Amino acid sequence: MNKNDDIYDNFHDPSAEFLNEPRAFCYDLAMQFINDERQSGDEEWRTTDDTIKGILLLVFTWNFAAKETKKLNFQNIRGLLKKTQLKLQQLEGVTIETANDNYWNTIKDIFSEFQKLMGQTGASKALSLLNPNLFVMWDTKIRRRLNKSLIPGIKNGELPEQYIIFLKGIKKIISNYKIKEKIPQGAFIAKKIDEFNYVHIVMNKNAK
Repeated sequence: MNKNDDIYDNFHDPSAEFLNEPRAFCYDLAMQFINDERQSGDEEWRTTDDTIKGILLLVFTWNFAAKETKKLNFQNIRGLLKKTQLKLQQLEGVTIETANDNYWNTIKDIFSEFQKLMGQTGASKALSLLNPNLFVMWDTKIRRRLNKSLIPGIKNGELPEQYIIFLKGIKKIISNYKIKEKIPQGAFIAKKIDEFNYVHIVMNKNAK
């Protein structure tokens, strides 16, 4: 990671700024669908209707322009979730901070399957709902900015390997900039990183 970008030098909790985005509440609503299913005690919670509703709500509001999003429905998302369920279970409890060589191949395999159906941006959003401690969301502007110096090699994320480069880069950023110390206790670091990226890269019209 080459430090030629000062974006994280003044990292802070982005919650208040993020709420200026009118769609901010949609993530919370989508996560509520997922959490209700996760806490239901149903071992198949990842493939239930309400889990799929949460995913559809998020991608329809936050990735609506993508051609892949327009093809999504209950049937093809359920098929994807069933196909990846066992590997998603293997990552239960794994966070962006604890991810290591024991998990990168599994993460890559899962991301590859989600990307085939949802595209690279939609895949990161759906996976963030299923494991908000591990998967960090990205989009074109975020990839373009971070690829310049902080996480070179991610390009536009066309390859699953590039998402792994991204996660490894984010993990280093969290450590190097002591991100955990700068967010509320108990908050998901992966989500706070995404909010900060969105506020300071996507919403910031003067971003590099």
